[in-house]
Amino acid sequence: MKFSNTQPTEIANNKAFSAAQTESGNLERYKALVHASDIGAWEYFPDTESLWCNDIYFSMLGRDINDYDFASPNNLKEVWIDLLHPEDKDVATNHFAEYLKNPKGTHESYYRMKHSNGSWVWIWSRGRVFQNEQSGFGAIGTHVDITRHKKAEEAIQRERILLRTLIDNLPDTIYVKDSKGRKIIANRADVECIGYSSEDDVLGKTDLDLFNNDIGLRGYEDDMRIIQSGEAIINKEEYFLDSTGKMRWLLTSKLPVKDGRGKIIRLLGIGHDITMRKQSDEVLKKLNEDLRQQSEELSKQATDLKTLNLQLEKQKEGELEKAIAQGKFEIASEFLHDIGNAMVGLGAHLNRINRVVDQNNLNNLKSLTVFLKTNQTAIAGAIGAHKAAALISVTEGFESTQTDNGAEIHKSITELLNIITHIQEILNIQRQLVRGHKGVHERKPVNLEHILYDCKSMLFASIDKKGIRFSINVQPGKYTIKGDHTKLMQVILNILKNSIEAINMDATEKIIAINMHTVDDVLELIITDNGQGFDAQTANLFFVRGFTTKKNGTGLGLYNIRTIIESHTGSFEISSNGPGCGAVSTIRFAL
Repeated sequence: MKFSNTQPTEIANNKAFSAAQTESGNLERYKALVHASDIGAWEYFPDTESLWCNDIYFSMLGRDINDYDFASPNNLKEVWIDLLHPEDKDVATNHFAEYLKNPKGTHESYYRMKHSNGSWVWIWSRGRVFQNEQSGFGAIGTHVDITRHKKAEEAIQRERILLRTLIDNLPDTIYVKDSKGRKIIANRADVECIGYSSEDDVLGKTDLDLFNNDIGLRGYEDDMRIIQSGEAIINKEEYFLDSTGKMRWLLTSKLPVKDGRGKIIRLLGIGHDITMRKQSDEVLKKLNEDLRQQSEELSKQATDLKTLNLQLEKQKEGELEKAIAQGKFEIASEFLHDIGNAMVGLGAHLNRINRVVDQNNLNNLKSLTVFLKTNQTAIAGAIGAHKAAALISVTEGFESTQTDNGAEIHKSITELLNIITHIQEILNIQRQLVRGHKGVHERKPVNLEHILYDCKSMLFASIDKKGIRFSINVQPGKYTIKGDHTKLMQVILNILKNSIEAINMDATEKIIAINMHTVDDVLELIITDNGQGFDAQTANLFFVRGFTTKKNGTGLGLYNIRTIIESHTGSFEISSNGPGCGAVSTIRFAL
């Protein structure tokens, strides 16, 4: 490329060009060079405090050189100082003054100067002191417009700050390591995860330095393998110990970073905390195991109930018919009593099983199945599509099994309850036959303490369902009287049932207490509850035949109770301090 039309022979023949250039010619060539470079030029004259500038010096500020007077001295303020940004003025002028006092090397400064449109232009100013034949010395320099570079730097810096703010506020651990596996960047989550308080504490260290155990060795070996092979690690589940020593789990990805020539120079790592997911997997696994065991237990209970059903039918058809056929009414009476008690206890047990089945969390299992199906996509994203599908399939299977077992148990319990009702109807008929038989029933010794505990067992389901605190307190002594075991048990059961029904389900405290003791030759049995109670007017009507306070009552309960007790040479009374104050039932027998 040619910059001039002058031929080499002409230059050789021109002795003036090679040896006689004047100082004025050199200056003009210098100015032309500066102008061609689009660089502002200035020259400072210290003796007059004036500044000469070329036209580019002003044009880069949107100004015209002809608007300024260079003939007058002391123009430094007008052409330079007054155009400086207020924030840069003191620094720029002081820096230039210091350089003039100690002019070593090159003066270099960065500052903003005001454009004619009101904006600010970033200037890179450079200059040197030189000897001036007229004034002794001066300074000459250049101005370069670096506004675009400054804006680019500021944009990069802003993006860097935004990026750093982002990674420091992400919950995932993010870090960068050099080719030796040493950390050069670590976000806040990574620093805290390792157990340090500052990024400076971990920079320059490898995993071997940060984890003095097999965890550190594992991490360092992974880092070196990636840097040497270039093969990334994606979503690797690995554990570590936090600052408190607790095990936590990370889903780790590590990627190699290459330069323009393809050489691996960095390693980028990201870790997502999956501790809660791992814990949830363990909980779900345990839940599935519990559901499986529960399903097996319910299946076993269903089989046992079927067996019990067959045994009860055989017992009913065999023993009862045999006793009646032989005409042993006394034996039949005792048998009917035992069967009746067994039926009451069995019915209570079946109702309790029914409640257990109802509380078997089948609805929770169904809700879990619906939840898993609804969120299958999200779960698949967390644990994988195959695992998500398997999880839903297992849950549906358990739900189906639980539903079938529950239905089978309900069916068996309903059949058994129907059979019990039928048996009780037969027992009532047989009792009437026994009572109508000629002759006098011999009364036998009856232990009232045993009756109390038998009644508690029969009513346990109702007591437990209502959450009643039930207690029996028997003072040392003898509590055996001669009487009808069945009728005496009927008395205690009726009184206890009345107490249970009188207690409000919403009551904060539910109490039934039985106390039995002897005073002289009298046995005293006191049953106390904190149920609804009653007023004096109601108390006067309790023993009137047909009077009842129950919606479906017959009015025979308390009347029959007193009749039975009086037939055993005893007395019965019931009292209350008023509505809401509970009731006290007192039975006395002569010993």
